[in-house]
Amino acid sequence: MKTLAFVLLLITVTKCHEPFQVIFQWNSIDVTWPSEEEQQFAIDHGDYVAANNFIAGIKFWKDKMYLTLPRWKDGVPVTLGVTSATPVNKVTAPKLEAFPSWEMQKIGDCSAFQFVQSMEIDPKGRMWVLDSGKMSPLSVEVKTTCPPRLVILDLENKNEILRVYEFPAQVARHGTAHLNDIVLDHEDGGMAYITDSDRDDPGIIVYSLSNNTSWKVRHDSMRAKPEAVRFMVAKTPINMPIPVDGIALSPASSTDRQVYYSPLSSFHLYSIPTSVLKSNTSNVDEHVKELGRKISQTDGMMMSAKGVLYFGLLADDAVAMWDTKQTASFATGQRVISRDHERMQWPDTFAYDADGNFYCVTNSLQNILIDRVNISTPNYRVVRARTGVKSYQYLEDGTAPEQPEIPTSVANRISLAVAVGLTILLAFVVQ
Repeated sequence: MKTLAFVLLLITVTKCHEPFQVIFQWNSIDVTWPSEEEQQFAIDHGDYVAANNFIAGIKFWKDKMYLTLPRWKDGVPVTLGVTSATPVNKVTAPKLEAFPSWEMQKIGDCSAFQFVQSMEIDPKGRMWVLDSGKMSPLSVEVKTTCPPRLVILDLENKNEILRVYEFPAQVARHGTAHLNDIVLDHEDGGMAYITDSDRDDPGIIVYSLSNNTSWKVRHDSMRAKPEAVRFMVAKTPINMPIPVDGIALSPASSTDRQVYYSPLSSFHLYSIPTSVLKSNTSNVDEHVKELGRKISQTDGMMMSAKGVLYFGLLADDAVAMWDTKQTASFATGQRVISRDHERMQWPDTFAYDADGNFYCVTNSLQNILIDRVNISTPNYRVVRARTGVKSYQYLEDGTAPEQPEIPTSVANRISLAVAVGLTILLAFVVQ
């Protein structure tokens, strides 16, 4: 009877959460091209393939919505784009502007973005961008050109590059690292916790802003589990071992902050204290906590300022929540808040805006994986619900704790100058 009650609890969609509304919806993603000639050239030469462009990451800053388009296949001209946070002239499928510029989208240029899956924006308007550096991992030929790195831009100061950090090979393996998702911690000089979905070397990468160093924490809980490799989305079979993927951080007001995570190929949710991640301990067995079982695999997850954890349920076309402050047990506290077998296929990434609205990207990723994208029907959506709170980076009253400064180091300025100089020199030589 306990098992039956647990199942009924999970499959019942709770009625106390505002339903999601579709705000944006695209059949295919297009961008605002520099010129019609460049657009036609890209189409003719396979540099733009409509069916290969999909949305993964989403974040908001002021009146802008920033979206990532990871280059899982060829034909993706822009890997980081921006558009209005609300539809303009009732256009719900806007073209995206290359962000911060077209120059930063150049394939093969290691000073530009190559493969952006996720990013995060801190309360001071600084965007932390993950660039795995590799190209087209789902194509016949995997193209590896650049090392994985973290790039921090200042949205409040003409998108100035504040920091470029290249991960050493022992932290993120060049060519196989998949920098999947990121959460930010304002404490201890500023920290970032990043999931690396490298199939052979998965883990959580810890980056120290103040020391400009990084390390990786590895544990068996971060690996794909055979029992969860196979599942169905919209009658489409998925059979891919994907390790640690979704990540969330308990609110800024927490005294003992926890990082929550789950491999995509897993039914379990885990947590580990940030204090352990920061200590760079090689053996974390005694600190990893298995919190309970979900009814389905999960891609993205996110925490609110009030300690509510949101996560997707891929095989159920649903989004669930767990109020960590109201119910200590994940097993009994999780509940589905939205289920829609048409519009909620593959809930991927979540975001909050400054007004307390909660967003989710659904991208029918199962169709991308099997080359079955039909661009004559809606494929990608941004849905929104009103929550009245902000993200985990803020306090419950909506204010932000003091944030770390990010001085542009002399070494960073030199490396940027060298990169720009080499680009100019190469252009001169080609001419």
